[in-house]
Amino acid sequence: METIGITDSNKSAVLELFSKSIDIEGYIMEKKTNKRIICPYSKEPIKAADFSVLPGSAIFVNNYYYCFAEYLASRR
Repeated sequence: METIGITDSNKSAVLELFSKSIDIEGYIMEKKTNKRIICPYSKEPIKAADFSVLPGSAIFVNNYYYCFAEYLASRR
């Protein structure tokens, strides 16, 4: 599985690719609806300063260890 790190230099390109934007408080929003993206595992809004997109998907998650653990467990 190939991964790409999300850095300050490519963050805006990643968000644009997935039709996302950042609100005034620094949370990721869906461009069409202007609603904050909620992590499916932590159930919290996702800060643009610390997020990931799960490999092979368009699922945005918070960078919490248990989000990745739950994702991996659900894929087994």
